[in-house]
Amino acid sequence: MPQQQPNQPRTATTTGPLGPGVRLREADVAGGAGHGAPYIHGVHTSVAAFIGDAPGLPAKPAFVRHPLEFIEAFSPRRNEGEPPSHIHDAVLGHFRNGGGGAWVLGTGEAATGGEEREQDRISAYRSALARLERLPEVSLVVAPDLWRVADDADRVAREIAGHCRRVGHRVALLHTRQGLDPVDVRHRPFGLAEPDARFVAVHYPWITVTEVGGHERLVPPSGHVSGMCCRGDTEQGVHATPVGALVGVVKQERDLSEHERESVTGHGVNCLRFVQGKGVRVLSARTLSTDADWAELGVRRLVNYTRASLEQGTRWAAFDTNSAQLRALVSQSTTTFLKGLWRQGALPGASPTEAFEVVCDDTNNTPEDVANGRVNLDVGLAALRPAEFVTFRIQHDTRNRTT
Repeated sequence: MPQQQPNQPRTATTTGPLGPGVRLREADVAGGAGHGAPYIHGVHTSVAAFIGDAPGLPAKPAFVRHPLEFIEAFSPRRNEGEPPSHIHDAVLGHFRNGGGGAWVLGTGEAATGGEEREQDRISAYRSALARLERLPEVSLVVAPDLWRVADDADRVAREIAGHCRRVGHRVALLHTRQGLDPVDVRHRPFGLAEPDARFVAVHYPWITVTEVGGHERLVPPSGHVSGMCCRGDTEQGVHATPVGALVGVVKQERDLSEHERESVTGHGVNCLRFVQGKGVRVLSARTLSTDADWAELGVRRLVNYTRASLEQGTRWAAFDTNSAQLRALVSQSTTTFLKGLWRQGALPGASPTEAFEVVCDDTNNTPEDVANGRVNLDVGLAALRPAEFVTFRIQHDTRNRTT
């Protein structure tokens, strides 16, 4: 699935699983029931958003297309006595590892003390995440400064996880704190519960990178991991398991024994390992979910990609009457798109019926739905095994459309 930079179609403000302000091409609106089944294009999967709370970052999301543009535009400052920001290393690590364009956003957090400071930081992240909801092409959310104030890292992580779950097509790539001993990983990080845990992947331990002049510095691995995920999307497809080598990494913070790696991975945390001749590699790709259907990061990202593509590609249904003809067109468009995924090897199964199922007819569109202007599309994907479907619903509401 070749990746492209976000385009700039004309927009219409809507609501739905992708959040407010979803970009809508006029051509998508025109392709309604009277024009045949519109072709569904896959959404972008290699665009990450980086949120930091260091001074010098933009108050509104700013898009950068390459490392030099980021370096020239933003140089996060550090006030005396404040812990360092890692957003610079994370963004550059993302690009170096094959990441596409990146959105950069600061929280504008005020430096106060005690409980007031904590509440300010949580609110600042919450406000920044709300601004990200208007950017439909973002698929990865990275918070390099998560542990900049360790006391409230869990709450910040929960805000980010909740954001990804509400938007419905994003994954948060987070990390453990610096210096964490593997024996201290005794439970799943951040106290995340289902379903938010399904939208978060955590990596351990920190990594060492080299600055200009040869100075080495410890940084979180999340930015480098986001680039590696995007590289895998381009080379193999979004369904591929995001594991492999991290580019630009000298070593990891600590070496782990096989027993330690198994223990940490058992709590849903993805370990890094130095392999002689191959550098530092990501060994596993799990979410924090305890549900076997959602424990694999590759499955989570495939479902996110599919759902977002179908949500955007069938949005024209909100501009027409919920009739048998319209439902047949929605079903036809969806089936064509999913057959493409199956042929690419993204969905297992000897036939399309083993790989996916599509329902958009009078069995899931009741007379009440029709009367209230709702169009329901139910999809099942054999993301792990043939004929064992992970299901989700896409709903378009003609009452919320904007022409």
